[in-house]
Amino acid sequence: MGCGASNNVAADDSQHVPNASVKSTSSRSLQEDQRKQQTTERVSAAPQASTTASTSNTMNILISCHTNQQQIAEQIKNNLSKLRFTCYIINETTPESIVARANLIRWCNVFIVNISRMYQQTAFCMETINYAKDVRKPVIAIYAESNFQPYGALGAISASAIQSIVLTNDGVSENIIAQLSNAISSQENKKNTGKNVTDPGKIKTDNNSVNLIYNDKPCTVLICTTDEGLPVAKLIYNEFSAKNLNALVENLSDANATCSVRQCIVFIPILSAGFEKKPACRIAFEEARQLQIPIIPVMSAIDWKPQDWLGITVAGATYFRIYTQVSAYKPLYDSNRMTDLRVAVEIACQPRPSQAEREQTEMKILKEKIEECKNKLQTWPPSRKVRTINSTTDRQPVRVAIAEPNATLAFNHIHHTITRMDIKAPPPILDEYGLPKRVQLDCMISYQWDNQIFVRTVYEDMLMREVKAWFDIYGSMQGNTNDAMATGVECAKVMLVFLSKPYVESTNCQLEFRYAVKRGKAFVIIRTQPNIQMEQWMTEAIQGFPQYNAFSYDYLEKPINGVPTIDVIVQAIRTLAQAQPTETIDDCSAELFELRSLLDDARDALYNDAGQTRYKTCTRCNQQFDEFTKGGCKKHRAYYMGGTILEGRWVCCRQQATDSPGCEPCDHTDAVRVYTQNPDYGTWTWEPA
Repeated sequence: MGCGASNNVAADDSQHVPNASVKSTSSRSLQEDQRKQQTTERVSAAPQASTTASTSNTMNILISCHTNQQQIAEQIKNNLSKLRFTCYIINETTPESIVARANLIRWCNVFIVNISRMYQQTAFCMETINYAKDVRKPVIAIYAESNFQPYGALGAISASAIQSIVLTNDGVSENIIAQLSNAISSQENKKNTGKNVTDPGKIKTDNNSVNLIYNDKPCTVLICTTDEGLPVAKLIYNEFSAKNLNALVENLSDANATCSVRQCIVFIPILSAGFEKKPACRIAFEEARQLQIPIIPVMSAIDWKPQDWLGITVAGATYFRIYTQVSAYKPLYDSNRMTDLRVAVEIACQPRPSQAEREQTEMKILKEKIEECKNKLQTWPPSRKVRTINSTTDRQPVRVAIAEPNATLAFNHIHHTITRMDIKAPPPILDEYGLPKRVQLDCMISYQWDNQIFVRTVYEDMLMREVKAWFDIYGSMQGNTNDAMATGVECAKVMLVFLSKPYVESTNCQLEFRYAVKRGKAFVIIRTQPNIQMEQWMTEAIQGFPQYNAFSYDYLEKPINGVPTIDVIVQAIRTLAQAQPTETIDDCSAELFELRSLLDDARDALYNDAGQTRYKTCTRCNQQFDEFTKGGCKKHRAYYMGGTILEGRWVCCRQQATDSPGCEPCDHTDAVRVYTQNPDYGTWTWEPA
């Protein structure tokens, strides 16, 4: 994924915008107004802080948790307070005001996240850690559930924590408090300057009221703006109207402005400094947030970033930067920003089922299969495996020897520039709802944006060699950028890193790299600059993996022992990818996880009762599989030729070895395979493939 500066990093010199109470007026019934007003009237009272220390000479600690872990958070707060740290707790409901929530995160010196399944699956919890990442807060990760490893944005951000702690049966022990205290004290030199931060205890409810008139005018897409963003709002409206999207523009700078946020399906705020300062915009934003309406932000101001409450509401979001008609329709490879925005809106307009609804179908099938196993087993329940995960340790990749490249006959490289008419985008790793799909990828391309043109050229070569690669500009980047990046890492077997000085200096690139290390990914490194200095942990992570110099594209065309460098790199990626076992991501509720685990244990018991071995070894890729495994292997889709005039290779993917990893996804097999010649053509294939 391309890495650059965060879109959402808050500046330190902006002014705090007080949180106003709201009086809503609507044509709906009084009862409806009263019910809705409860979701829009925001009282800015933050949770009670520890008071044993003065905030002028202590470290400020924010403890983020889901309410199901509130007791643990309270224990941590009470113990740290005794050590003269000033602590607050933030969960999915408290404080309610987005002004207070954003201020708490900017106020803290250290952000402690109490990780659990419910935290991962709760949007108002996730917004806090995404914002903490955006404003560069040191994070301490506390793993509260022994059988859960975070994934997505939570997994990636927690992987870069300054300290990771696993809670045991002892709970919040003295040893854990000591670890927390030491980690917090190590950040003493990173105290806040006090700019753009208000003492949480001094945030009061504003006595001034703001009248936001809600109307009943239905619309599919609400484009909400102020005077500053009105030209951009009209551009978007004209585009959507031409494509038959029911859109409505509302300028909340108008004295008698009304708001249709309760009636829309998708909410598009046109972000600017004026938008953030307008209380009516904040109220409309909070309403969309509380009603869980998809929010797709458009940045209309050049060189401006959210400074206050807006930062937390769009933390990690994919921005669409549209300043003028020229920037809206300027070609961006095979698309443009306006087209990308419209596609994102069309996706967001589709009904999005809740997690419970998505899991119901799988749980029904699992229960039926469990019942089948139960009827076949002599004893029930089956013996249960321990599924404790040590989330503080990194998963280890499989390291294999990469054969030295060698070609004695002609093995020329021809670069094919792929046009919009024939390019095949990588498989999407997000479904139609913007949710992760566990698509198996050979590699994910990790690079810094300055190298994007070079990277795209290399991607074209990889595409011609049937490598299943993903990188952001063709990877269906949707929704939260941290989630999209993390899902790409989780789906890939190998990280192809285009290493440069800007890469190692980029916070976002380091986050991506660190998460790949956490998930135990293999690496192939392309150095795009000489004399790159890396931190020790990065050097250790890539030690033993293949590394190549390519300071320009010409380097990739040069042969290494007769083999073009680009082919050497691709063959290394395939070899490493085949050696890596498939990683299982438990991105589900505790109930579904338990059903999956129970079925797995029941199947183990069935094989044990029958005196059989459950797992077999694939004769194609040497990975373990059972009768329930779907996919996970690859075969060659064409034939092997050459060896007399031209260098021998598989014509489908240019692999040189006759038993090289395949290029077309398939199921595993334990059948004996025979390398067979076709006498009519002199070509070779494996039977079965």
